[in-house]
Amino acid sequence: MTDRQSKKMIIIDILNILRKHTDENHKLSQQQIQKLMETEYGMKIDRKTVRRNLSKLIELGFPIKYRGSEYEEDAIIRNGKNGEETILTDWYYEHEFLNGELRLLIDNVLLTDGLSKKDRISLIRRLEKLSSKYFHSEISKIDTDIYGKIENREIIITLENIGNAIVTDRQISFHYCDCGIDGKLHFRLDSSGKKKQYTVNPYQIISRNGHSYLICNLPQYNDLTHFRIDRIKDCEVLSSPLKSMRMLKGFETGIRLSEYVREHPNLWSGNSVHITFQCKQYMMNDITDNFGTDIRIEKLSNAMMKVHIQASESSVLHWAIQFADEVEVLSPQNLREQIAETLRNALRKYES
Repeated sequence: MTDRQSKKMIIIDILNILRKHTDENHKLSQQQIQKLMETEYGMKIDRKTVRRNLSKLIELGFPIKYRGSEYEEDAIIRNGKNGEETILTDWYYEHEFLNGELRLLIDNVLLTDGLSKKDRISLIRRLEKLSSKYFHSEISKIDTDIYGKIENREIIITLENIGNAIVTDRQISFHYCDCGIDGKLHFRLDSSGKKKQYTVNPYQIISRNGHSYLICNLPQYNDLTHFRIDRIKDCEVLSSPLKSMRMLKGFETGIRLSEYVREHPNLWSGNSVHITFQCKQYMMNDITDNFGTDIRIEKLSNAMMKVHIQASESSVLHWAIQFADEVEVLSPQNLREQIAETLRNALRKYES
């Protein structure tokens, strides 16, 4: 590299030093930047060169701050030959993400189904680089194996294709897998024993209970269904146009994602209906975890309460059975009968 080329790289090197070594809690003086330029890049530069390039970076729109740049009262003022002058020091790079935000993103990477341990660590390392060297996600202390061992190396491409189809209003096709008793994914087969081909109208991707799902419609039906994204393979965007969700029964005005998830806990399908049940008041955490806070509560005696929700019957059936000793569904009557029959069948298995 020639001296001329080196001089052109000075501004980039200073930018990299700020990104790596600084944040709101770790700042550098111009002299410290000089020393880092020499130790990391072998470049000896004077303080005026540092100052000139820092000013240029600010002019170019990079988020570089210094003492007094945001609050004038924090600036250091001294008397110089030409009167009062401001000491420009405590330089730092204002990173786009807060460390707490990066930890949130990293937690989502850890919980994403289908990623291999290697892919998780690679993604986390790249997220770490969005902050200074002082940010550590503590990945070395995390047992990433506990987040699932079933791998689907296509998951990133699948997510890209689904996103592209949603944006461009196109259908997608794919094969779907089920988890076998060997703990591996196996293609779902059609009646002829071949891989079953699905063609769907994709609408939304949501995360629920630690898994990512595609909310979509099978063209031959007039309702919504769901597929676990980590179990989708061979996903392709088709040229055929997407059927508008407003053409589906019950979704003529579209979909509010928060409302749909609340009405379909655990993503069991079915139309939502008004359901009433009673239980102890201490179950509010479990209730809001599954049905949200947009519910109606009637306080009863003996620390009991009556809860009114809007949800699918199949969702509440499986939820109520989990808490069979705590929850009594009051209405609708047919749901009470389904729960009773399910419990009777279960009881017969254990009494036989």
